[in-house]
Amino acid sequence: MNQINFFGKDRYFQAYSEDIMDIVRKVYSHGKVVMGPEVEEFEKKVAGFCSRKYGIAVGSCTDALHLSLIAAGVKKDDEVLVTGLSFIASTTCIVRLGAVPVFVDVNPETYMMDLEDLENKITPKTKAIVAVDLFGDALNIEAVETIGKRHNIPIIEDAAQSIGSRYDERKVGSMGLCSCISFDPTKILAAQSNGGAVLTDDEDVYRKISKMRYHGKNMKTGEFEMLGFNTRLSSLQAALLSYNLNRLESWIDRHREIAKMYMDGLADVPQLKMPLDKPNTRHVYHKFVMKAENRDGLKKWLSDNNVQTMVHYENALHENKLFGQYNYRAERLKGIEQIKDVVLSLPVHPWLKDEEVKYIVDKVREFYNK
Repeated sequence: MNQINFFGKDRYFQAYSEDIMDIVRKVYSHGKVVMGPEVEEFEKKVAGFCSRKYGIAVGSCTDALHLSLIAAGVKKDDEVLVTGLSFIASTTCIVRLGAVPVFVDVNPETYMMDLEDLENKITPKTKAIVAVDLFGDALNIEAVETIGKRHNIPIIEDAAQSIGSRYDERKVGSMGLCSCISFDPTKILAAQSNGGAVLTDDEDVYRKISKMRYHGKNMKTGEFEMLGFNTRLSSLQAALLSYNLNRLESWIDRHREIAKMYMDGLADVPQLKMPLDKPNTRHVYHKFVMKAENRDGLKKWLSDNNVQTMVHYENALHENKLFGQYNYRAERLKGIEQIKDVVLSLPVHPWLKDEEVKYIVDKVREFYNK
């Protein structure tokens, strides 16, 4: 078997190269390569897809989180609750404001934020909650919003990994004051560069973030009204994202097919525990994360047999060296301790072939039968 890479961006281009090059020609021919008409069109499409009123395209989901926390009023020394297991950007957006991340444990069966621990860690200093939908799964949206309303704390949804997912009938991207989406090339809905968006139903938040993304400029009057940033989405990436959004549902279906092939093929291997596919949640499997005995040995074995895997995530967030120089709280994170040394992510993307999935399943089974 040839090398099976974790990501399939080369195959994406092979599948859609003619359409992609047509989009490139169309955008570059009108010359407005930043904040062209394609950006507003995509903002409306992605907001509608997630059942939101407004979308603001920005340079990355990291920027989306940062701007959303500013819009929520988070300031220096405020506390912000965030899951202790996620990509580092879920927390650097807090630290960048001089605020204090307070890490919440996860349910070791679902990898998602433990909502009981979340509520127990609220204090008078808590000014926001960054609620992370991890690996393509969805948090209990109504439950998180209820906690936020009970304590009068705004919710910022970090939906970087889970667009297209649902909890009951609620779509990921519809939670709280703001939802932040990533269009990083690794995501299911991906740009061919960095990209992100803030989604909100609050008109004041929409206007504020729309100004902040380009130096605080009011685009109607031309006046610079506040200090801002320079974090915009190019017209080309917006056009490509609109094109990709039209295909997202079929890509999600393929992710779910591959996940089922893994779960069916490995269900009887006692050394493995498959991810939960809960009946009230539509999991889109941005990542296929299983628990594996001798995780590091299995990872090496698969690499030796031309299968690229990854670990999401080897450390709790507070264990990253970066945070040693900042204030944070990390208490009672037993769920994370249970899983961080055993999680392993197998390849899953729409261009993975059935025979490649079967090969991966066979090689995993072979490792445990040696």
